[in-house]
Amino acid sequence: MREFNYTKHEDMTVLSARFDEFEYKKHSHEEYAIGVTLTGIQQYRLNDELCRSKSGGIMLFHPEQIHDGCSGDKTDLEYVMAYIPRKLFEEVSGKKDVVRFSSPIVYDRKLALDIINLTRSIESGHGDLLTAELIMSVINRAANAEESMRMPRNYTAVRRAVEMMNDNLDTPLKLDEICSEVQLSKFHFIRQFKDIKGLSPYQYFLNRRTEHAKRLLDENDDIYTVMLKCGFYDLSHLNRQFKSVYGLTANAYSHLVRKSR
Repeated sequence: MREFNYTKHEDMTVLSARFDEFEYKKHSHEEYAIGVTLTGIQQYRLNDELCRSKSGGIMLFHPEQIHDGCSGDKTDLEYVMAYIPRKLFEEVSGKKDVVRFSSPIVYDRKLALDIINLTRSIESGHGDLLTAELIMSVINRAANAEESMRMPRNYTAVRRAVEMMNDNLDTPLKLDEICSEVQLSKFHFIRQFKDIKGLSPYQYFLNRRTEHAKRLLDENDDIYTVMLKCGFYDLSHLNRQFKSVYGLTANAYSHLVRKSR
């Protein structure tokens, strides 16, 4: 049993999900991802730490934080998630730097209720005023838990590599060009990149392509156009990668987007 329902509201997206045996591969999101486990146990690895969110647990992911995910027991897992763009989070919270949460899972009944109500409000198309108030409440309450992070060695080189990847999502990853630009040897760069980002450069680049594909589908682009713009060699490749990150194929997601318009 697998159900993944994405609903878009302006620049943000909410997800209502329910499944048993499905497993997300390692991935990250450009946005803040803030969600609540409704039933079952959401199990995932975050920075090599095993996390288990039980019913009522609030999962907090800052942008580009690598994680996987699966049901932590034999019962169905059900949860909701709000994907909040950095710009919106910054505008509401007033924080200019990325907020890094001090704990990956918290239990806060007020925040959990706000996240659930925000998801339901967007899914049901309730008025913008209620949705805006719920967005503000979720962001302000979540932004209270902040963790400073020391700048790791070679962070600037990895950041430049990410910029080059983001500028060339429709072309093959050229590792030699990146290493030449950041002035690191190939294997040292791969090691440093994985230490900082939690994924190999190739897997990170593939995830970025997948996120880009989702953005284009949100804009109602034709799925074959999206496939070409994002550098996937065929539709099956796009669908497999998309499903590993979002729980459903790009084709199924495209139908959801068109249906919601």
